[in-house]
Amino acid sequence: MSLKNTTLNVFISCCVNSYLMEILMAKAPESANFVTFLQFVFISIQGFLFRTFNVFNPNIPFKRYFILIALFFVTSVANNYVYALHVPSTLHMIIRSATSPASTLVSWYAKSRVPKVTSIIGSLLISMGVALAMYGGATVVEEDKGSFIYWCFGVVILLSTLILGAFTGLQQEILYSNYGKHPDEMLFFTHCIPLPLFLTIYPQLKNIALSMSSDLWLILALNVVSQFFCAHSVHALATKEDSVTVTFILTLRKFMSLLISSIVFKNNLTILHVLGTVLVVFGTYIYFDCFESKKQRPVSLKDE
Repeated sequence: MSLKNTTLNVFISCCVNSYLMEILMAKAPESANFVTFLQFVFISIQGFLFRTFNVFNPNIPFKRYFILIALFFVTSVANNYVYALHVPSTLHMIIRSATSPASTLVSWYAKSRVPKVTSIIGSLLISMGVALAMYGGATVVEEDKGSFIYWCFGVVILLSTLILGAFTGLQQEILYSNYGKHPDEMLFFTHCIPLPLFLTIYPQLKNIALSMSSDLWLILALNVVSQFFCAHSVHALATKEDSVTVTFILTLRKFMSLLISSIVFKNNLTILHVLGTVLVVFGTYIYFDCFESKKQRPVSLKDE
């Protein structure tokens, strides 16, 4: 599949998944870990039934997966606990919107190679645009709950998962570079192997499963299926671009989800959304060198 079609699949499937997740969180905000668990189960079952790889003798050795799996599981679950620590939503938005600069910095550190100036400027602009759009769509009134120590702990979790998420993409890129591109295999093992870890929160998962209504189960089923297509498309995209560019594209996808959310759920577009859109468009042009006469493809370690 071409890069254009893969990117389009990422935008469609992940935006649908984000839309359904927002509905779920509005109706059952305590179900985040349960949703994550079912997503892992469904992707594992699908990967096993329609596998194109040897489960017992994978192309990428098992031991090489453990670092990636640990990073992936922590970043998938840790953010679900931040809301309970009462971190102000505005600060939450600003930190979560910085994924692209974080990926650029981690890649710079790990590869000991200075990124292009256009990549740095583009990443910063798009993150500022996303942060403005998120702030413009925030309607929740902050309340002074919890203690300061828990608030600090929540900020530490957010910053840690921001960096760990960048290392997750980089580790995926390294494995593809060393052992070849096997997105279906990686998608299966990164979701199957961590499943026993959910036993640590079994009582919570059980209580949520018993309390969910039939209409929520329908939305949940659609969310799980859309998450499979989203994750599959992202893994396919990672075989075509480096981790920094993948993160940049996913940040663009997040911005599209924000606009859709503002229109569908709040039915309002503020001046901050407009300013955010300008920054995102301008940042995208700068990142991909669209102002040059010939578009230059981002540098990738996987180029042969």
